[in-house]
Formats: sequence, C-alpha cells, structure tokens
Amino acid sequence: MPSIKNVDVGVIAHGLGVKEVSSGEGKVYLTSFEMLRERGVSFTPISFAKPKRTNAVYFLPFSLPKLDKYQRILVKLPASRVIPKVFLNLSGVPIPLSKIAPHVVYAGAPALSSLPSKYKGIWRVYLLPFRLYLPTLRREARQCIFIANSRLSAKAISEVYNVSEPDVVYPPVEVEKFGEVYKHRDREDMFISIGRIERGKMLENAIYLSAMTGVKGVIMGSLVERDYLEKLKRIRDKHHANVEIYHDVDQGEMIKVMGRAKVYFHPTIGEHFGIPVVEAMASGLTPLVPVQSGAYEVVPKELGYNTLEEASSKLRDLLREDMRERVHEIAMGFSASSFKRRLWDYLSRFLDN
Repeated sequence: MPSIKNVDVGVIAHGLGVKEVSSGEGKVYLTSFEMLRERGVSFTPISFAKPKRTNAVYFLPFSLPKLDKYQRILVKLPASRVIPKVFLNLSGVPIPLSKIAPHVVYAGAPALSSLPSKYKGIWRVYLLPFRLYLPTLRREARQCIFIANSRLSAKAISEVYNVSEPDVVYPPVEVEKFGEVYKHRDREDMFISIGRIERGKMLENAIYLSAMTGVKGVIMGSLVERDYLEKLKRIRDKHHANVEIYHDVDQGEMIKVMGRAKVYFHPTIGEHFGIPVVEAMASGLTPLVPVQSGAYEVVPKELGYNTLEEASSKLRDLLREDMRERVHEIAMGFSASSFKRRLWDYLSRFLDN
C-alpha cells in the first residue's frame, strides 16, 4: 500500500478500537486528538487493528481486544506507511520509527520492569516477544524523546531501556465532569473500585477487602475478559462478600454511583498511574491506593497501603473521616487543558509555526 505523506503528526494508538471508549489510555488518545485539532495540526491516527469509531491507518481489518502487548510491537507495520513531521507514540513502546521522523513517546512503565505484574509463571511466556525484541527497542529508545505518565513509570522506563529518567506529564482527567457530585453529602458506608474487567487490574483485591471488612463494595468497568468476570463472581460468592459488579456502565451512571460512596479503593498494585483515582478524588471520594503505584504520587501519603490487611484497617477509619475538600482540591490540578499544554510543548518544536 502507498505511503501517507504531507501530515504533521502520526499518532500511534495501537488498540484504538478497544481503548477509545473504555480506558485511561483511551482518554489519552482522544485528548491528544482534541489537542491537535485545537492547534490546527494535521494528524493521522495509527492503530494495529481497525478502530470502531475513528478513521485511522491500520493493519488488521477488525477490532482485536486481546494480545495487547503484541499489538504495541506490531503497530510498527501500519506506522511504517506514514511519513509525518513527527510521530507521537501514545502506546508507550519505542518501536523503530526515528529513521522516518522524530519520535516522541508517551509511556507508562514497560511490561518488563521490576514492578509487580500479572505475568508470573507460565504467563511470563506472554512477554517473550518483548524480551526477544528488547535490544531493538533499546536502540530506538536512545533516539526517542520519552515522556512518562508518572514518576514510577519514569524509573521503570530508565530501568528497562537503559536511558535517563524522562520528564513526567500526568494523564488528562475530566475533573470538572466528575466534580459535579463533589458536594453530595448523603453518602453510604461504601467503597468503589473502577477498572477494565481484565486480570491485570487485580479487581479481586476489592472483593477480598469487602470480605475482610464487611463493607459494601462496587466494582465498575468495561468488560474485556468475560471469563475473568465469572471468576470475580465465584470469588465473591465463595467469600460471601457484599460486592456488586457492573460492566459497561455509561459515564453518567458511574458518576451517580460515585456520588453515593465515601471511599475509592484502587486494587491494582504496580499500576503506572490510575486515572480513576483522580476521577474519584474530583467526585469527593477519599482514595485508598497501593504504595507501589503511580497514584500514590498524587494522594496524601496517609492514604497508601502495602497489604490488604493495612487497607482494611484504613478503610474503616476513612469511612468516619471527611477528606473530600482536601482530595478534591488536589484532583483539580489534573485537567485535560494542563495535559494538552504540556504535551504540545514537546511536539511544537518539530512543527512549523
């Protein structure tokens, strides 16, 4: 197929078909597209599989919700057809593109870092393509401009790719929209956990927390792995946990539920950042997050936990406290406008005024 030229920015968004509506990474994609439109810059989205809603250059003619890590590497195939002034790689993996154009990579922690991971035992085989391709990725990494989505990610990028720790630009959050329920006072002794329903989000930790404390929990997220959803239900029933699980709830309904709860519990240990944490803070929920996560960088330090036992003790205390003003004020610093402004600073140097 012919190359695509005369475009300012080639935007790498490997799983756009799945993520454009269902994830924090998808919010980064769509906010970046919005930024480029506002700046009057021409751009071409590039996805490995065909998106459902967005016109893009792609390789696979249908949406593919599985094999996310492979897609981050294989998106090089359609990307190599685009010849822009600069690549903005929002998929985080430094695939070899710098020989075509300057390469700016916005990244979370690489899968091969020493952070906690679901890839243990036989699951480590899933990362074999990354391990085999790592020397090539490291060579490209030395040619890229990296931007990390948290300080935790910056350290992991340096560790895996043998580069200096990059600058940090925190992801965009719709804080104004979630802040609409901030002042709701009639709240229940209830916690909420939000994340895509897939194994890597460790949502079972929310069920264990409810079983340990007797506190009602609600899990909400877009459904990616149906077998994992069934597993969560089995764990809930086995431990007699008072947990409701909802999938594919629209944002308006999700915000209403957040306006009823007091605490947000983040179950994902080692997560690069965790946009739902800031959304919850904007909504007036007190966050309880793993110390070993990017989210811990932005919450008051007493709101971190190392073990579920520690989380259960803190949860009981937080149900009696009201920290909504404090955490809401912190959340308001993570607006989409701030993200757009900082990301543009990196791109604009490669574009004509």
